[in-house]
Amino acid sequence: LIIRHMLKMHIELDPDLKVFGENEINTRAVDLASRYKPDVIIVDFDMLCSTGREVVEELHQAAPEIPVIATSLNNSETNLIIAKEAGAVDFVAKQADSVDLIKAIRKAISTSRPDQA
Repeated sequence: LIIRHMLKMHIELDPDLKVFGENEINTRAVDLASRYKPDVIIVDFDMLCSTGREVVEELHQAAPEIPVIATSLNNSETNLIIAKEAGAVDFVAKQADSVDLIKAIRKAISTSRPDQA
């Protein structure tokens, strides 16, 4: 919860970015994506009710046009590979500098929707 709020705060410090929805357990991620049609989705691989891989796969199948960035405290090569195989466009460790997350968000948006970068 604390890390999610910190990520949100760092994202919203950038005047061009806005967090439109949060989901504590990620079971409604596809519903939220359908409702808000975000430019990018950040999925926490460290969740309780499902695996990050499952959520990324569901989002990628339901809305392949929306890029997904995975994040985790476990900054392993294995998590990076799993995230990419599931359909994530990038993986950013939670302990990374907030600049890295913002760069990943901007890159994901520019790659999927060049007119919005």
